[in-house]
Amino acid sequence: MPLFDVPGWSVASAPVAEPAMVAGSKKRKRPSEDTASLEQIDLQKLVKKARKTDSEADDASTVSRGASRVKALGKSLVKKTVDRKRQKKVDALEAKKNSISSPKALKPSEKGQQMITEKEREREKSQAMTSSSSGSSLAQPTKRASRVQEPPAEKPLPTIPEDSVPATASTAGLTALQKGMKRSLDGARFRLINETLYKSDSQQAHEMMQKDPKVYEEYHTGFRHQVQSWPTNPVQHYISALSKYPAKTVIADLGCGDAAMARSLIPKDFNVLSFDLVSDGAFVVEADICDKIPLPGSEPAEGEKSDGKAQVVDVVVCALSLMGTNWTNCIREAWRILKHDGELKIAEVASRFTDVEEFSKLVASIGFKLKSKNDANTHFTLFEFRKVPSIGKKEKEWAAVLAKGKSNAELSKLRRTTTTAKEFREGVNNISLILGLEASRNLEEETFTDQSPVGPFTGTVVKPRIGLTPILRAGLGMTDALLKLFPEAPIYHLGLFREKVTLQPVEYYSKLPPSPPIDMVYLLDPLIATGGTACAALTMIADWGMPITKVKLLCVLASQEGLDHVQAEFPDLEIWVAGVDKTLSPQGLIVPGLGDAGDRLFNTLRQ
Repeated sequence: MPLFDVPGWSVASAPVAEPAMVAGSKKRKRPSEDTASLEQIDLQKLVKKARKTDSEADDASTVSRGASRVKALGKSLVKKTVDRKRQKKVDALEAKKNSISSPKALKPSEKGQQMITEKEREREKSQAMTSSSSGSSLAQPTKRASRVQEPPAEKPLPTIPEDSVPATASTAGLTALQKGMKRSLDGARFRLINETLYKSDSQQAHEMMQKDPKVYEEYHTGFRHQVQSWPTNPVQHYISALSKYPAKTVIADLGCGDAAMARSLIPKDFNVLSFDLVSDGAFVVEADICDKIPLPGSEPAEGEKSDGKAQVVDVVVCALSLMGTNWTNCIREAWRILKHDGELKIAEVASRFTDVEEFSKLVASIGFKLKSKNDANTHFTLFEFRKVPSIGKKEKEWAAVLAKGKSNAELSKLRRTTTTAKEFREGVNNISLILGLEASRNLEEETFTDQSPVGPFTGTVVKPRIGLTPILRAGLGMTDALLKLFPEAPIYHLGLFREKVTLQPVEYYSKLPPSPPIDMVYLLDPLIATGGTACAALTMIADWGMPITKVKLLCVLASQEGLDHVQAEFPDLEIWVAGVDKTLSPQGLIVPGLGDAGDRLFNTLRQ
């Protein structure tokens, strides 16, 4: 029976299949289903197959996820252990050191910033692996999850503009590890600048500081950290000692650094004049302390003995400031600005001195008398000199005095193990030139007349014919310097070596002609250790027909035992030596010495 009747329409009581869609219709066509095919499908088999597939996928996911978590856990635990040990070391070091003053903020170097960036990337990767594994559908046991603790992330070293914060806040926000890394960088920079200052003269140092004032700041930043490892600070020692002097005492602090002495003593009614290569705009006056210090004072006229005139300074302090190769000029300036009977206080690193007595004699030759010496400290030697009247010197005589200071500075450079072969050759050459000038100062001269482009003139030349005799092979390092003084001098090589067991000299080569065509010999040998080699060479020259009184022995460094041996064998010999060490080892080596001169000159040291 129809559901309802409408004229022209009839609807059956049961639904019928949907007729095919008319072309162009937008309705989605429902796919027809075959009832017979549905009845043949086993639903239980489909369910079992689906469950099996899900189980296999879960097992593979669990294995992969477990391996990732184990790997991430291992990395996390190793990193946490390493960081904990490193943190303990840094904390222990921090507890031992007392901060004197905070260094100025430094920007991290490009290399250091790259290292920090790489560490951050590695940490981010590790965190990503951990988070991906924890986000899986399979939850981890609660007990294991409680054991895994992600180490706290380190903050990257901040790049702080130097002018944006005060010096006291330069380490604010840094971890103890980052502070330790920063101190290491500061220390390395300090040592580099320190070595440069020792190897150059004051004029070069002044130009370097003016070109880049940051060098001065970096040097004193490192210096303040270096002070922390010293048993005592010479500057603090002098502040304590000078505090007991009468008020209004005028003190000149040469090479004052950050003017710690002025900051401490001026409030106590002392007059402190501070000089260094860079001014701070308040306490420090810019000056080359080895040139003309901007203070009144004068030297006596040539041949006149006096204290000079117009001085205003009572005490001069040189606390670790005699650095350049021309440091003796600073002593000369100290004499010029000091009043009669004024005091000169010097503190220097003990390791710098090859011979303390020679240092005292050199200062005394400028116009001072040693009042006291304190070498009880393991790091420093303290001297106190008093100004005495001096006889005015000619510039030639001053050159001789100042050359001794330069040779001492060059010798100190040669002793360092860090000195390269190139620097060693240059140092030997410089010392040899100074020795040659000194040894030739009193040579007989003869006059001659000649014509210049403007008119006739009278000149002088060295009268004796000079020959150079270097002892192979180290003596070759001194030859070029002497050729600058005597370009036409013939060179007669002597080959001698010291037998290692008996320490006796062995001759293997001689370029001496049948008879001497010269009037004087300069025998060149950088080192006199036992003196055996020098004595053997002198015997060969004497047998050749050259009187010992016509021989000058030039050497860079000698032992006292070696010099005594040579002088005992040849009492009429003239010896010129830049430095003397008192100790000789059982192996016949000068201590502290400067090593094997031949190997260091020709870069043949055994590694």
